[in-house]
Amino acid sequence: SGITSDSRKVQQGDIFLALKGERTDGHHYIEQAENAGAAICIVEKDSDVYSSSIEVSSTRQFLNETAVAYRKNLPCPFIGITGTNGKTTTKDLLVHVLSADRKVMSTKGNYNSTIGVPMSIFECGEDADMAIIEMGASKPGEIEYICKIVQPDMGIITNVYEAHIEYFGTIDLVAETKSALFTSLPKSGTAFVNMDDEYIPKMHIPCNRVEYSFSRSADFHGRWSADEQGIIINGFFVELSNPSHVLGMNALAVFSIASHLGM
Repeated sequence: SGITSDSRKVQQGDIFLALKGERTDGHHYIEQAENAGAAICIVEKDSDVYSSSIEVSSTRQFLNETAVAYRKNLPCPFIGITGTNGKTTTKDLLVHVLSADRKVMSTKGNYNSTIGVPMSIFECGEDADMAIIEMGASKPGEIEYICKIVQPDMGIITNVYEAHIEYFGTIDLVAETKSALFTSLPKSGTAFVNMDDEYIPKMHIPCNRVEYSFSRSADFHGRWSADEQGIIINGFFVELSNPSHVLGMNALAVFSIASHLGM
């Protein structure tokens, strides 16, 4: 009925995936998961085996391979969202807008990691019209890693700033890591490009591109209204509950995506 790596969240009939992390090991909680109603526990070899356990060489690899196989059966398009700031806000705004006339699946909360994203994919059913996947990275290479599982059809990078710089070293490496979302898109895919960012317009984009900007000519151009209670995008007024530049840029991005999708 579901899959989880948190024994505290196991529901009757779930699969419990015993993952080994930096701070804890799911194998310590197999009995707790079984008592909570887990139908199957996926464990690594040489661990304590319970009646409901299935042994694999790596539970992490099992998660990735199963998520990839499941993703191939989903007919709806996937939109990947990454960037230093604004990922969750942009995702939530986009879900709100697209849900007006279609069934949308999205990653919950901050489930945007190399473990959280493949877990989230299992929540997407075949009846979904659109899947929106937030992708985070705290180390180089993680966006590429996630994209190999998600196989996004469209992608947006909100912005590139210095974050987790202790793991990246330079902001150029941050930009390179984020750019993997665009390079992973198929030729028939679409990249939504923030033309106001210093790094994003320079990224290699091997597919269709839709540009949005406040300061430059673009497919979707935004400007502040006279009373600054919102923004005007290609002639349409969009009222903002908090008329800040940050929210304005997120709204411009969402407007661009929704319009491109025919709303």
